[in-house]
Amino acid sequence: MNLNSFLQSLQYPFAEFLLYSILIVIISLILVKVFSFVINKATEKFDIEMTLNYLLKDLLKYSIYIIAFVLILDMAGINISALVVSLGIIGISIGFAARDIISSFVSGMFILADKTVKVGEVIEVDNIKGEVKKLGFRTTTLITSDNLIVTVPNSVLAKNPYINYTFLDEHRIDLEMIIPFNVNINKFKNIFIQRVSNLDWVLENSSPQVLVKEMVDCGIKLKISAWGKDYSKIEDCRLNLANELRKIINEIGE
Repeated sequence: MNLNSFLQSLQYPFAEFLLYSILIVIISLILVKVFSFVINKATEKFDIEMTLNYLLKDLLKYSIYIIAFVLILDMAGINISALVVSLGIIGISIGFAARDIISSFVSGMFILADKTVKVGEVIEVDNIKGEVKKLGFRTTTLITSDNLIVTVPNSVLAKNPYINYTFLDEHRIDLEMIIPFNVNINKFKNIFIQRVSNLDWVLENSSPQVLVKEMVDCGIKLKISAWGKDYSKIEDCRLNLANELRKIINEIGE
């Protein structure tokens, strides 16, 4: 279509078409901002999950943009029905070219429906571990412990096993240590279980464990385990557990 035929197909003079198109774009952007603001306020008021928050905003955003695009095409005199038929004819070619995008989009819908991953949870996939900052239709955004932002296509989550560290509140803390040969293991174990069971972060009705792994040149290598309540404080709990072990060793060695 050359410029003359395009201008003739317009329902309005070109200046009016351009003005209306700009207005539609501006109104669309404003509506996206307004709906995002309303959804954010509703999320705070009704304690809606952030996963659903992002889902609603994406749905409204894409819907508004599609409607705006269709209105502009209609003003340009383009037959929408004919365009849909044309797109159907070349749909197979486009599908092959955009199969990864489509796969990520469909995978995102299933992930959102299954609720196996939510905003704020800590997951690991393809050796990448981080907190889920945003879960969209096509991609999932993670923030690593180094404060790096990693964008993972949802198709990767669908095709590969991933670890969700915070799906359940309970978590196990493991430490390995070596105690000297002159330390009585049974005495150490009894004191350890009694002392650690009383720590405020240890899960109630759980039993801390002491397992013998092997004997090395400088002593006996043990694996120490305790169950915690809050994964977000796992590093503090690990430090606290190590400090208790140090105190027990010092007490027994005296």
